[in-house]
Amino acid sequence: MKKIIMISMALGLMSNQAQAESTDFEAGKALFQQNCFMCHNAELEPAQAPPMFVVQMKYKMATADKTEFVKKITSFATNPTVEKAILKEPVKVLGVMPNMGFEESDVRKIAAYIHDETFSPPCNHWKHAADRFKAEGKMKLYQKHQKKYDAMCSTSVDKPKVKHAGMRNTSITAEEGSLKAIMQQLGMDYAAVDEAILKEDLDAVAVAAHGIAFHDEPSLGTKMKLMGSLRSEMKGFKAKDEKVHHLALDIEKAAKANDMKTVIAKQSQMLSACMACHTSFRSRVISILH
Repeated sequence: MKKIIMISMALGLMSNQAQAESTDFEAGKALFQQNCFMCHNAELEPAQAPPMFVVQMKYKMATADKTEFVKKITSFATNPTVEKAILKEPVKVLGVMPNMGFEESDVRKIAAYIHDETFSPPCNHWKHAADRFKAEGKMKLYQKHQKKYDAMCSTSVDKPKVKHAGMRNTSITAEEGSLKAIMQQLGMDYAAVDEAILKEDLDAVAVAAHGIAFHDEPSLGTKMKLMGSLRSEMKGFKAKDEKVHHLALDIEKAAKANDMKTVIAKQSQMLSACMACHTSFRSRVISILH
């Protein structure tokens, strides 16, 4: 009898918690619609603020869990500064958001809602931005936004497919075993990890991370060119690639264990490792990307 009572109490507490979370979500959503949507509406052209799909992605990548996510957004939104900004590029283009005088308790509810909501990719925002940058002759920014649109919004039958374990992306036209082909495929796998994290699809995370960990090997000719270009730095290049390999394995393992907290933490580390490699070796490697 005591066990039955204890189970009933536990079920009652779980039900109350679920109801409280649902109420908090709706409260945060209402506050967001009243105070944030007017600027963060992805349909605005020109943009007034970054779309929430991007805000959510960047903050999830920069934090380990929901508690830290809410803390960082609250800290920024209650006292916005350039130093606190996670989204550096939008701040450069649009400027830092004004201090709106929000109550901290309201911002916490909004931040919790942003963490839990599923936002659609800002397709119109990316397309408008790509068109604008192309017209202005800013080709790097044009290509960046056009790639995002093509990867997540295009319905073309020719749209590149993300590689899964045991499969190849047949849309890649670079020579088999070339560094360019490998980097193209890695880029698609990285994008697949990010998209799967946002969708909380851990099976897809594991598959894409596996593709990163076991990316194709450069051909012998490509390896010789790398050695000739990097010389004494070849060891460091291999070490950075090995670091990404192990982080991708960690992501795959965490995804299979349904450990989203570790997946996000390791994904952030992997992004930093990739950027470190890019910064260190880009100028020497770019000449052999064919």
